[in-house]
Amino acid sequence: MKGDTVVKIKTYQQKSPLKQECEDSYFCNKENKIYGVCDGATPLVPFRDEKGHNGAYIASHLFASYFTALRENHSLQFAVAKANEALQSKMLEYEVDTRKKEYLWCTCIAAVQIVGEKIEYAQLGDCMIVVTFQNGTMQVLTKDTVEGISKRAKKKREEDRKKGLSVPEEYVFQDVREQLKYNRYLANMPNGYSVANGMKEAIHYLQHGELHTDEVSGIFICSDGLFHPDWSLEQTVAYIRKNSINEYVAIIEELEGEKRIRPDDKTIIMIDF
Repeated sequence: MKGDTVVKIKTYQQKSPLKQECEDSYFCNKENKIYGVCDGATPLVPFRDEKGHNGAYIASHLFASYFTALRENHSLQFAVAKANEALQSKMLEYEVDTRKKEYLWCTCIAAVQIVGEKIEYAQLGDCMIVVTFQNGTMQVLTKDTVEGISKRAKKKREEDRKKGLSVPEEYVFQDVREQLKYNRYLANMPNGYSVANGMKEAIHYLQHGELHTDEVSGIFICSDGLFHPDWSLEQTVAYIRKNSINEYVAIIEELEGEKRIRPDDKTIIMIDF
């Protein structure tokens, strides 16, 4: 398989009915063969820019614009770091108090870059990448670092209280807003979660790696709005490949109704070699 491999790209996006605008974004830079999905984290503060966009929208779309316009040949790690710096600059331009973590604009990202014979991948947060190999087996390349964050946060508060550190009483965190605020404080920290939010530390938590194009037949990238409550991601990808994206989304929407799950934005990129 040579560097001029013709790849087939399929994209899907659907905004959550609960949101004013889609806080997910995606990019397909065919020049540089970079493809990815971003999922902006809904802000805890009411900021809107002059166009009415919130921090989640700005963060995820800034990343998508950065990767769409990218023409230099950099490693994916370097490019994510650069986009993260651009996000920091954008926040400063709007005088966001970047010392307070709950004010930061943030986005998850999962991306791949095809460079000749190799595929680089990089991820922050809970956007996910699943690869299908030539022999038909599948592998989830990324770990969802957002999963279980509230549990880890509670554990940290307990440990900090034992150390004699000043932490509000646990009943305070029965207020979902306070809980979310505390969770944001754990961004890009040990036992926290990874996210692009302008912090330099984000890059220390970037999951990344390489594969050889010869062994791969397909790549699936998605935002967390497509997670099935009971299926593994491999099951999800297998179902979509056998049936269709729309049939799978219909299953998720039915489950959202039955289980009263808040519908999230849904974004997919599928790459076939």
